[in-house]
Amino acid sequence: MLTIYIKGRDEAEMMTIDEMKQLLQASLPPKRYKHSVHVYETALELAKSHKLPEEKIAICALLHDCGREVASKESAAEADALGIAIDDVERNQPILLHAKLGVYYAQTKYGVTDKEILAGISQHTTGAAHMTDLAKVVFLADMIEPGRDFPGIEDLRKLAHKSLDKAMLKAYSNTIEYLLAGGQLIHPHCIDGYNELMLAQKSVNK
Repeated sequence: MLTIYIKGRDEAEMMTIDEMKQLLQASLPPKRYKHSVHVYETALELAKSHKLPEEKIAICALLHDCGREVASKESAAEADALGIAIDDVERNQPILLHAKLGVYYAQTKYGVTDKEILAGISQHTTGAAHMTDLAKVVFLADMIEPGRDFPGIEDLRKLAHKSLDKAMLKAYSNTIEYLLAGGQLIHPHCIDGYNELMLAQKSVNK
């Protein structure tokens, strides 16, 4: 059974993944909870494909949207009240803030202290440079879970099981194209992540 330690307490006070699911289900709208479970299941499939440790991936994937208990229109005010730093892109596109709020709730409500899990939650909306495999798996699982549907998704699903970096590069490209088409802002972390992988690819191809 998957478990997490709550702020370094003893085994008797550990929270199981099932307990986390119950708490998450009580905190999120039904559609968002269903999405979270789909991302959790998809992330575990990717972990198996890439022979990665499953426990931390499972926790990060399940909780990636725990910040969604705050409505997007209220997220900037909530972040301000909690003392969470907000950049100009996030203030203008507050839906991005559920990642930072998710880090806060993962720590304070679900007892998560693991830095890699928290980083994965933080990075699942925009991506970033220097992402761990855990963070890449959660980012991709969020994009390809069974409830998602967009042109090219089947190719992305197949690619995600073959190469995390190639799938991330394609995911960044799709995201940037989507944002440009909608006249939306592109977060610098997204550009950083794309450039890092593209530079690595160009280096290999020289």
